[in-house]
Amino acid sequence: MHTSMRSRRSGWAILSLVALATIPLPAAAQPSQSTESTSVASGELTLEVAIRRALSTTPQTAAATARREALTAARDVAGVKPQPSVDVTVENFGPPMGDLYDQLQITGTYSQKIERGGKRQARVNVVSRDIEVAQAEAIVARLDLIEAVQQGFVEIQAAEAAIAVARERVRIASELEREVARRVASGKDPIFAGTRAKTALTAAKVDLELAIHARDAAIKRLALLWGGPPEAPAVSVTEFLDLKSPESSAAASAADLAVLEARIARARATVDLQRANAARDPTVSAGPRIISTRSIGAVAGVSMPLGGRRLAQARIAEAEAEGRRAQAELALERHNRERAIVLAAERVEEARREALSIRDNVIPSANRTLEQVRFGYNRGFFNFADVSAAQTTAIDARSRVVDAVRRYHEARVELDRLAGRFTDLAQEGIQ
Repeated sequence: MHTSMRSRRSGWAILSLVALATIPLPAAAQPSQSTESTSVASGELTLEVAIRRALSTTPQTAAATARREALTAARDVAGVKPQPSVDVTVENFGPPMGDLYDQLQITGTYSQKIERGGKRQARVNVVSRDIEVAQAEAIVARLDLIEAVQQGFVEIQAAEAAIAVARERVRIASELEREVARRVASGKDPIFAGTRAKTALTAAKVDLELAIHARDAAIKRLALLWGGPPEAPAVSVTEFLDLKSPESSAAASAADLAVLEARIARARATVDLQRANAARDPTVSAGPRIISTRSIGAVAGVSMPLGGRRLAQARIAEAEAEGRRAQAELALERHNRERAIVLAAERVEEARREALSIRDNVIPSANRTLEQVRFGYNRGFFNFADVSAAQTTAIDARSRVVDAVRRYHEARVELDRLAGRFTDLAQEGIQ
């Protein structure tokens, strides 16, 4: 009776840790608010700390800064007016023939192109819109990096939960191996039963080693995101197993839509530029003319380009078409993201329901079955195969919970990315 009670208490303790049992954890196992604050203050690696490390060390920041600086320089260039030119022309040079028209003439002219239609400001506006597009794309790239950090944390948390399941399997296999060894020694079971029990224990220990290795590898992969040494994060299995319903009111990420909105603004600026380019720009020139008879005159002129109206209209039509395409892409992206958000929320809820159903229905029944079969096995009513099958069912149920919870968090990571949950954090450091 005492053995059965100890087995029941141990089973429920693991159930509360791994299988989302409703029995509260002991006070020593529940982190208090002061403990959490101390952990953060001591530099413990949390999700937010990992995100900030990745954002501060990613080459994306330097690339975004360089791109913004290049576009800023291009905007300064776009605001420069056309440069004037000086022309010198020499006429009638050669042997004099005694004719007035054969006299040497030197003409110097100063020419200046006059831009009309607001071309200079239109060029500046186009490059300014390019800067806005670059800034929006930089934020999206940082959100993608944050998503990778979240996925790394989920992977580590799932590995920790899998380690807990593997340890429980080792514990059960060890108890069963001792029970089988006792029965084999007393002649109640054949020798091969003891061999099978030892093999099951060895397999459980191997699975535990593999689970630990998978956890360590996940930590190394996470550390690669900021190029630092592997560091075990502050992983709370209890927090990992805390399942919440997805928010049904999640909207598409404003940061992702901002990229397309910036491209629409850029297309509109391009239309304005092409319309400004349709205006013809005259070039005025003036200067002195020196004749070999020491006479000095003055020349002046105006030049105006001809034609080009059909080409200008075609370019305006092309820019307007690009604007309509950008607007259509924005509507399509908004539709696709709203649909993706709904699907991600459904996957979150589906995984949550699966985990809760297994926790509330399958695991308690599997635990009772294992206890009853082991109780009967110790009294000679069942054989080793019955106990092994019950043990496998109980462990598999716990593993299914971990798998469902992992899918739940992976879907939540996708939902966070689609809804732009960490947009404020991604915007830090982006000027």
